[in-house]
Amino acid sequence: MEKELLDRTPRHCDEYINDFQAPMPLRWFLYVNRVPAVDKALMLQNGVKEPALFADYNGKKVRVVMASRLGDVGITNNLDSDSGYQSRVPVERLSNFRSTP
Repeated sequence: MEKELLDRTPRHCDEYINDFQAPMPLRWFLYVNRVPAVDKALMLQNGVKEPALFADYNGKKVRVVMASRLGDVGITNNLDSDSGYQSRVPVERLSNFRSTP
């Protein structure tokens, strides 16, 4: 029974950062959004652009706006918004990752 529960546990978003089979837009978004805040601030001050991430969720285009320390991501239907999520979902529930809508 324990193995069955473990098999159903979604992967933590951090696990995708070093997964070379994961799409690069996903990996880069997660990397920038999961580094400590002070490191992210230094990156942004030194010319690193805040990455945009778009995906498909239940057949609709969404924008990923947050990567949680709990392992899920925040998404919104508003493709122009870079903050304020409507739902939190495991990365596995998303597909077709890209950096443009």
